[in-house]
Amino acid sequence: MCLRSFLAKSLKFGSSASGKKQAMSSLVSIGRIVKPRGVKGEFLVAPLTFSVERFDSVTRVFIEVDGGTREFTIEHYRPYGSMVIVKLSEINTPEDARLLKGRHLMVPEEESPPLPEGVYYYYQIIGMDVFTVDGAFVGRVTDIIETGSNDVYVVRDGDREHLIPAVRDVIREIDTARKRIVISPEPGLLE
Repeated sequence: MCLRSFLAKSLKFGSSASGKKQAMSSLVSIGRIVKPRGVKGEFLVAPLTFSVERFDSVTRVFIEVDGGTREFTIEHYRPYGSMVIVKLSEINTPEDARLLKGRHLMVPEEESPPLPEGVYYYYQIIGMDVFTVDGAFVGRVTDIIETGSNDVYVVRDGDREHLIPAVRDVIREIDTARKRIVISPEPGLLE
């Protein structure tokens, strides 16, 4: 059985559409804008959350624009296959929507729904230090690769890179409070 993690990019503070600073904790991504769709400023979004129903409770999102983070209001959304079509009140033309291609729709971390035990958001995993059960430092998680069957943690220590499968046989402990993962590597995994 694999330990599932869900993608969420972590960012700090920003400014709203009015230019005011937002006093909040980190922002986490719930979707990536893929491309504009239609003539009303809608765009296609790849959801980066465990369920598109996550968008039901979201009324505002933050997007990095022009070197800052701006607040936008979700006018409506609708599922579209494995994607979501989103309309923001402030975006009304395909040209404006095109400018946001590749950017992330983010919400304050404290608005993220709690996950079941043993399930983590990507932003919780990335940056964690990894140790073996014997206490040897392996490196720090710098990325997560989605393979379909289980995630793979990219762990780097200087020039060394290890690909650690996120499966129960290897991952022995994830301690989010201490930002630490303990692994029991199979022979050859760290070679």
